[in-house]
Amino acid sequence: MIRLGSKAMRSNTSPPLTRSQTYPLERLPVEMKEEILMKLKIKCISKFISVSKSWSSIVRSKSLTNLYLNRSLAQPRILLFLIHRGDRDMQLFHSSSQEDPSSDHHTVSCNRYDFSPPVRGLICGLNEHNLVMIGNPTTSQFITLPRIISVRKDISCFLGYDPVTDEYKVLCMMTPRGYHHLHITSSRAVAYSQEHQVFTIGARSKRWRNIECKHIHYTLRRTQGICSNGFVYYLAWINDLRSLICFDVRYETFSVVPLPKDVQVQLLSNYGEKIAVTNLLIDSTLDLWVLEDASRQDCWSKVSIVIPSLYWNDDSFMCFQTAFRFRGTLGTGELVFAPSFVTDPYFLLCYNPKESKARKIHIEGIGAQFIPRHVYLDHVESPMILESVAH
Repeated sequence: MIRLGSKAMRSNTSPPLTRSQTYPLERLPVEMKEEILMKLKIKCISKFISVSKSWSSIVRSKSLTNLYLNRSLAQPRILLFLIHRGDRDMQLFHSSSQEDPSSDHHTVSCNRYDFSPPVRGLICGLNEHNLVMIGNPTTSQFITLPRIISVRKDISCFLGYDPVTDEYKVLCMMTPRGYHHLHITSSRAVAYSQEHQVFTIGARSKRWRNIECKHIHYTLRRTQGICSNGFVYYLAWINDLRSLICFDVRYETFSVVPLPKDVQVQLLSNYGEKIAVTNLLIDSTLDLWVLEDASRQDCWSKVSIVIPSLYWNDDSFMCFQTAFRFRGTLGTGELVFAPSFVTDPYFLLCYNPKESKARKIHIEGIGAQFIPRHVYLDHVESPMILESVAH
């Protein structure tokens, strides 16, 4: 009897169920799991990190990030950086669809930083204490990078991406405070040359690296750069000459692109997939100089576009060149202008030079208490989870 009882007890004892037996979703192949995640909104995707290790590894993988980004690149969004009129510490990112901004938009708050334009879904910011931050407005995730060690006080930073190595890098340049007010001569250039440091996002080494720059130049703190095809472009001064600096993200080298002669360059922007510089609107004419080949001295081609007069509410005339600022172009080829005054609801004016047609993009949900400081036209949603890179 004892033996039978023991044998019966052994037969009733079964090994514990595995997670794949308890949760059937665990048995799905990776490709099918990725397909499921691709059908979800990004905020829902991030919740799968806590489901299991296998789901977490997929959510954090470059494979899923690239799949999502490839789809998002075909559907660029408008990203507004907003500042509260009464409280400068209250800042927001407002992301909306270009096709239907009213129904497809979301807003996320952020700390007080000066931000550079988004690059493949990520942004880079610098605060008054010279702390650099990387953020993903789509996932509402913001992380602070290790502090920059430098005796120089004025810092400007840019975010770049190299499509070959699939790496994001932050470029920071440091100068002595007030350096941009000094006239540089050959005898003083060495003493006031900048420090240049680079931080690679996601690298094992969580530190800034010093790099060499053979072109002595300086920028203002809030200079806005543009990343395109593995290069970061930004306006700077070499002595008293305004120049376009080109930073190679992969090789971490600098080159200088001479600007068009006798042109008072006011803005660096995109023109389709190319880089362009513009002056102020004069008599409703917008002149753009498009960068055709950065390796040549005569690399600029001029495009002049006459913008038709704008009538506000069909009864009062507004001076276009003082009321609106050029912000760049959409994938449709439309030129985008943002009002320099507060409107509720906020809107952007799009002009198609080929068809001589204009339209407005109304962006709901902002309110008159917020001032749009920057308007970015080619923002893409990214599911990238930013790993902690602080010490």
